[in-house]
Amino acid sequence: MATNNLSQYLKESFCPKPFEYLDIHYVNDEFRCYLCCPTWLPVPIGDLEKKSLQEVWNGNLAKEIRKSILNGSYLYCVPDLCPDIQSRTLQPKEYIYKEEYREYLNHKEGQVPHGPRIVYFSEDRTCNLACPSCRKDYISLESDTLKKISEARERFLPDLMKDVESLNICSSGDPFSSKIYKDFLFEFNGTDYPKLKINLNTNGVLLTQSVFSKMKKIHSNLSNIIISIDAAREATYNIVRKGGHWNPLLENIRHLVKMRRENTFDHLQLDFVVQDHNYREMPLFVELGKELGVDKVYFQRVSNWGTFSESEFKERDILNPSHPLHQHFKEVCRHPLMRDEIVKRGNLSSFIPLSQKEEFIVTLRQFKPLRKLVQLWRQFTR
Repeated sequence: MATNNLSQYLKESFCPKPFEYLDIHYVNDEFRCYLCCPTWLPVPIGDLEKKSLQEVWNGNLAKEIRKSILNGSYLYCVPDLCPDIQSRTLQPKEYIYKEEYREYLNHKEGQVPHGPRIVYFSEDRTCNLACPSCRKDYISLESDTLKKISEARERFLPDLMKDVESLNICSSGDPFSSKIYKDFLFEFNGTDYPKLKINLNTNGVLLTQSVFSKMKKIHSNLSNIIISIDAAREATYNIVRKGGHWNPLLENIRHLVKMRRENTFDHLQLDFVVQDHNYREMPLFVELGKELGVDKVYFQRVSNWGTFSESEFKERDILNPSHPLHQHFKEVCRHPLMRDEIVKRGNLSSFIPLSQKEEFIVTLRQFKPLRKLVQLWRQFTR
């Protein structure tokens, strides 16, 4: 993607995430908050242990990040890793269709009148797996740390929940390996928040039929369930998902597909972090998703979260043009199955071709008479 073209695209585009999104992590005794996924926008805006939610949410750094979106510089973002930038799916400023997004454009100083609407709980990194792309060994937080997180959450949760529409658990570990998240999911009464959508990010190994039943209080709130697998064969899975169990995982997914078809929740997705160990299986992963009956399969580039040395990461990062297998990776991306509508290209959009449906949508977006029609509609509905 040429720099000049990217620069122009960003100036003409709008991203709503920093205006409504809060991702909460617990690092070095701090409740670090981010206005997007910290891989894509790696700038913490404050610590909820030291400041109130409003002081963090509308603090100086938060406002500066939002202003960088408004002025089109995207100064704090990592364009190579952001899937919305890579896939060119940001909102075009000239025909934003959601009234609330149009309103954000008027907040020139980066101040937002409401609290976070999309929240990620990512404080607990406890997980039943030790995937090499994520961590060097198994992580399980000590009881003192869990107590501190729980007590802090009790303090900031009431303010946090006032405007939340979408609650996501969790991007740091596995919700069903964490006592904090598991207790929340089993005990939270979703009927108290009928409009709240709850999304789960999990490796799926512990999400058995029995565990799913224990979440009955939030079944009406469940929206997206995203399961990270990173493989299409058991042998590869055992390498990239250390500690996982392939066949029980597939059984869990089949049960979730059944629940999805009964409309117990809205969307079921399988995720695949692309690296040197597994890139050959990308088309097979599409096949697996279709065979199981999930809604989407999602591909994303491996990131270095401090797990790898510089030389190790160079071996893993197959998207790096200097990688000896990079050309073969590009050939795999051009496999006919990679154009299936089930595929979400994530931050691999410059490698995976568009599906026919996506090509049609892109063509429509570039159709000037349609843009003019949208502009007229906006004027009429004001």
